[in-house]
Amino acid sequence: MSLSINFSPNAWQDPPSVHHPFLHQIREAALKYRLQSAAHFNVPIDVCQATHTSNPDRFADVDGDFQLCVGFFNFGTDPVFAVCCPVIAKRGCEKGKVMKEAVQVWSRNKFVPLMRFFEAEFPPLDGPVADEIMYQWWHANGHSFNWTGLPTEVKERIVMFCMHQSPPLPIQKKHRGRVRQVKQGAPEVVGQLRKWASLLTVSHQVRAISLRLCFAGSSDLEFNNGLCIVAESRFSFERSIRRLDKHRQLTEANGLPTDDKARALETLYKAFPKIYPHLDRFATFTHGIRKIYLELSFIHALCFFKVTAGSFAQHLRPHDLSYEVFEKLPHLNEVIFKLPDASGYLEDNLRERPVSIFYGEPFNCPRTLHRLIYERAAEVLAPYDVVKFHGFMDEDEQIRFLKFRDAAKKELKITTEELGQLYKEDYGGVELEETVVPGLEKKEMYEKVREVIMDDFWPPKCRCEKSCREVLHPSSV
Repeated sequence: MSLSINFSPNAWQDPPSVHHPFLHQIREAALKYRLQSAAHFNVPIDVCQATHTSNPDRFADVDGDFQLCVGFFNFGTDPVFAVCCPVIAKRGCEKGKVMKEAVQVWSRNKFVPLMRFFEAEFPPLDGPVADEIMYQWWHANGHSFNWTGLPTEVKERIVMFCMHQSPPLPIQKKHRGRVRQVKQGAPEVVGQLRKWASLLTVSHQVRAISLRLCFAGSSDLEFNNGLCIVAESRFSFERSIRRLDKHRQLTEANGLPTDDKARALETLYKAFPKIYPHLDRFATFTHGIRKIYLELSFIHALCFFKVTAGSFAQHLRPHDLSYEVFEKLPHLNEVIFKLPDASGYLEDNLRERPVSIFYGEPFNCPRTLHRLIYERAAEVLAPYDVVKFHGFMDEDEQIRFLKFRDAAKKELKITTEELGQLYKEDYGGVELEETVVPGLEKKEMYEKVREVIMDDFWPPKCRCEKSCREVLHPSSV
């Protein structure tokens, strides 16, 4: 059989008033082809009756001799004109009759099924489709995605795919010649989800999965170490802790206190999360921190680790953020601290603390200040498994720190597990040798400190075997 029909360039398209009803069947086939997948749906196919003298009347019967000239249009390309006809049954009790919903098209000198024609002329595009197309496809196909029926592991992989593979950039904004941080929720967490941050509002389960990936991390993500806080100053660290503490995790039922008893339990958990882990339904984003990188100035580092050498204790402020904040982070597993820059500008800021820590050039002794900081840090950070210090003046100082840390870990009198046992209701408490009035010892200590105004320790004068200035700036000596 041979069929040759020529179409003029202006054959597109007959007015709707003369369209044959068979055209509707062709459009249904085109829609069925596009609904196969989101990639197929991303390829639009418009079907119209072409203008041609051989087209039958709109009231003509559909039989074995019926043929209709049709134009297929894929916006942005030239129309594809073809002749369509119904499929006639060749055997069985339906022999000679028109098969319902079956259409064939003349292509390359033969009639082929319409679906094969679409696959050749309108193949799906490679690559992911846009969110809008995906939404339209689900809206048109009449199906629903059975999210609740998926295993938890698969749900986690889906959420992980939504997370960006690179860490969020700091959001900054110019303001009168200065660059300042823009206040925006909790970018340390939400920044990992970017445009998928709305996942946190889908359900308790989806929120729990999303936050677990943000907090604990994954080997498949750039955030493989979990929620990391990077602070290059005391103020930056305080802002991060304060900002994260404003957002509740709300991954479990009853995570929002509604009465006095629940509020008391929330206060208890925030004060002692390691002792009362069963109250973690009240956890905030702060409790999800896994790793902290901290860099402080000399004076802020001395205060952060509560150094008490000489009369320095009198300059500690009770409400300043200190190393004790680590005890309120139940999942913290790594602390990285960069010692203050010993080669930088060394001069007192008496407005910050009314104490002189620098003797003055050429007798400044950053080595002594470093030792005060890391010796105290080795003691108070002994319970933590991974503690790294950087920025030592030389290798000898680093070895000295490691020796102090090893000695401090060996002197630990109680482990985290033993601490949990200590506070169990059936055993609870320790026996004291003598009666202690709560707060009295601390009060007497501060009164004693106030008596000491000055001493011979501050500021420390460089008496090192090789002066600090010679080590740090050999060319200036």
